[in-house]
Amino acid sequence: MSFREKHLWASIAATLGVWGYYFWRLFEHIRDGDLKSDHFVGPMSGLFILCLVLVVVIEVSLTLVATWTSRQTLDRARREREMKAALQASHVALMVLMVLVMGLAVLAYSLGLTKGVLVGDGPKALMTLNNAGALMANILLFVVVLSELVRFSLTLALIRRRS
Repeated sequence: MSFREKHLWASIAATLGVWGYYFWRLFEHIRDGDLKSDHFVGPMSGLFILCLVLVVVIEVSLTLVATWTSRQTLDRARREREMKAALQASHVALMVLMVLVMGLAVLAYSLGLTKGVLVGDGPKALMTLNNAGALMANILLFVVVLSELVRFSLTLALIRRRS
């Protein structure tokens, strides 16, 4: 297995493990009704910073292991195939990201038209305005993580198909 393949597997594992846990905790907070309370943004912000540091540490550690266990010399043709696969996967991931962000923009605009029914301080509101912003940021984070998983996985699949 080449260095790039090992690195992609490390990225997939780190992303699924760390961000999977983060989004599971986010779901639990939402399920428990924390969007209506003041106890949503603080805990999720702390967990976000922890997960960000953790994913960097895991990625760096696994990349070092991949470096130490990989052949350093790849033939030019294989390097070019891997670069082409990465470029194609990046293009697909960018399209996924654009479609999802545009969908979120439409959703945010639509929610804005509800005139405080879903967001606000009223008795029928599902969340506070502060928590709505934090939730939107978390949804955008999910979209970015998802598009990165698409990029990692597709690059790996294209490399394996062309080998």
